[in-house]
Amino acid sequence: MNRRIVAEHLATRLFTAEEAVDNTLAAMGELIAAMPRARLQARVAAGVGQQAVDHVMEAASGLAEVRRSLIAAHGALSDAKDQIGLRRVTLVGGGDKAEEDTPRTGQLEIVKSA
Repeated sequence: MNRRIVAEHLATRLFTAEEAVDNTLAAMGELIAAMPRARLQARVAAGVGQQAVDHVMEAASGLAEVRRSLIAAHGALSDAKDQIGLRRVTLVGGGDKAEEDTPRTGQLEIVKSA
């Protein structure tokens, strides 16, 4: 299979994984915020549910580590892309390179020489 096609498929999967982790981390943030509000609304003692809060915070910390690892993997894959002769190829669809409303296509574009 053509290296560009393989890189495109891999990039699409990476972008999907990065987005899934970010969405999960955002959902965890919402859960973390909701837990003390629920306790206050229910008018129960501060210790009620603390173990659950601890577990959710531990899970969120784990997700932050997963996110860091994916960012590192992204950089390593970018280096690998250069090593296989695709230095001038930009994988479109992730990061701050595209506008937020731009759909992620995972398509390759040739970078014009400066």
